Amino acid sequence: MTFIDTPQLDKMYITLFNQIDFDCPRLAQFINGAPTLRTLDEAHAQFNERSASVKLRYRTSEFDSLRIKISCREPDWQLSSIEQVCNSSFPPPSTVEVLCIEHQFWGPVWKNDAIENALWLRLLLPFAAVKNLYLSKKIAPVIAAALQELVGGRITEVLPSLQNILVEWLEPSEPFQENIGQFVAARQLSDHPIAISVWDRG
Repeated sequence: MTFIDTPQLDKMYITLFNQIDFDCPRLAQFINGAPTLRTLDEAHAQFNERSASVKLRYRTSEFDSLRIKISCREPDWQLSSIEQVCNSSFPPPSTVEVLCIEHQFWGPVWKNDAIENALWLRLLLPFAAVKNLYLSKKIAPVIAAALQELVGGRITEVLPSLQNILVEWLEPSEPFQENIGQFVAARQLSDHPIAISVWDRG
């Protein structure tokens, strides 16, 4: 791959099967050699019953330009895999300003414990330029619990450019409200305000 030059490459789809090591420097070099793939501005992390994936595209396009998919079924393994991909040799470009995290399982999701919170925060860490964070209904509570752990001196350690959190089916009675409220209040005090609103997927 190090001898292949692809300046016109504008789409690349990668599928990994039960992968453990996500450090692929030559693959990263190949991707970085495509100027179009270095300027993508929207990312989607998606989880379903069979796989997890990270997809990058332009906001003006309906089609993915770069997709890295991991075929596995266990939710904990999926989360760990996506966290590794986001922090591997081919992290999201600094141009990504929109991040959507979606969960498409019908059954229960993660346990929301300290280990998972740490994984969620590491998954979010590379997205330093993200201004708008979109969360599906089942993802919102676990992300809020993870972000709540940043209250204090670490408040801008993750998603420092964040301005808006948009949540699908936002309800006042959900656990999401309490956890995200603490995070939003702390960001307000640090002069990095965040607005919470409903994600109208229509």
